[in-house]
Parts: sequence; C-alpha cells; structure tokens
Amino acid sequence: MRCALRVLSLLIAGAMAPFAAIAAELATAEADTALHAPYDGNHWAVLVRAQIQARYLPVGLSDDAAIQRALADGTLREAVYPSLQLADDVAYITLKALAGSTLDRRKDILGLCRRTDGFALLLDDTAECADDAARRLRFDATADGALTCRDCAAFGLPTRWERHDRPARGASD
Repeated sequence: MRCALRVLSLLIAGAMAPFAAIAAELATAEADTALHAPYDGNHWAVLVRAQIQARYLPVGLSDDAAIQRALADGTLREAVYPSLQLADDVAYITLKALAGSTLDRRKDILGLCRRTDGFALLLDDTAECADDAARRLRFDATADGALTCRDCAAFGLPTRWERHDRPARGASD
C-alpha cells in the first residue's frame, strides 16, 4: 500500500510541476506589463474625452519609481499619480491618493479660475471665480515654471508642483 501511495504522490507531483511552471511564467510576464504601473490619469477626464491643456505633479512624484516609493512609505494611499489636469474651466484632480490630504475624497473635478500669474481651484461646487470669499487652492507660477500652492499645506497637500505635460502612458488614460 505504501508503494501505491508513493507512486500516486509522484504522479500528482509530476502532473502539478507543469502547472506550477506555467503559473510562474505567467506571473513573471504579467509583472512586466503596464497593469502593474501606477495609474496616470483621471477617470472623469477619460469619460468626457477632456482636452487636457496642462498637467501638474507634486515635486518628486513624477515617475513610476517615485510613485512606488511613495506608496511604500505611506505618502500615497494607492499607486496613482496625484495630478492636476487642467482643461478649459475645470481641473481633473487625483489628489485623494495622497495619504495626508484632508480634501473631500469624492472630489475629482474642481472649477478652474485662470490668472496671469497662475490659477486657482474652487473647492465648493457653487463657487464662482469672481467670489473673493470662495474657498480655493491658489497656485502661483514661479520663475522656473513650477507652481507654489499657497493654500495646499492647510489641506495636507504638497506645496510645490511641476508641469509634466507628457505622461509616461497616453494622455489622461
């Protein structure tokens, strides 16, 4: 009986070896695909086919390796580029990925108020650009083309942003 069990276990092990090898090969191949890369877009911008005119990322979070490090150290909640994507009069944002953010996590679209020295993002849906009392995030252009956000620190957001118009993978996807 012991011999029969031994033969049976060898047959099972022999049959399982090809399956294990195939599974390991698939896992290795899958690890090299874009599915494991950080998401770089905004689902609303994709849905409405927004024409993104400018894209900003926090300083130091502009490549896949930086996003993976930020995810590992707890700076990010998920592997997503925390971007500001500006279109006509709206900004498509993915700031909810930032672990320190106290902004409403349901906000993915904010009103955009363009200024000669930068822009502002309206935090309330009913706010107007002309309303000086409206809650907003103000982004001021710097000499090197970057942005400084005057109000971001109060919301747990980065204060320095850089323009990166060419995402690693297709625009807004």
